[in-house]
Amino acid sequence: MDPTVMASIGAAVSIITSAISASYAILSCAPALASVTSEKPELGSKLLIAIILGEALAIYGLLIAFMIISNLPAITTEEAGLRAILAGITMGGTAATASVGISYCGPALMTATVEKPESYTVNILGLVLSEALAIYGLLIAFMLNV
Repeated sequence: MDPTVMASIGAAVSIITSAISASYAILSCAPALASVTSEKPELGSKLLIAIILGEALAIYGLLIAFMIISNLPAITTEEAGLRAILAGITMGGTAATASVGISYCGPALMTATVEKPESYTVNILGLVLSEALAIYGLLIAFMLNV
């Protein structure tokens, strides 16, 4: 297969999977945030982090896709094309995994914070560690595409 086509597939996988993952996280967290802010509007800005971290997944996928596309002229071998595909799959897969964690931990964080605001510091840990999964994939995808 042509290395440029392989790299283009990697870029598409990265952005499409990451965008779907971000959408799922936002879809899961936004209704919970709306519910929380109707009861305690003062918590809105503090709990917005779940939606922001969900959106970051799409940004990570965009970064990898952009990096692959900007490297297209240098991708001339099948090995380089395969590395670009693997970078896209790595980013997309870890974004999907992080999205599941954010989708479960985000609404739980919001519910717990409404009931017991002092629990925020402890409960945000699940959300942050879920996001870290995507960051690991981002780093590996960078390394694969260098």
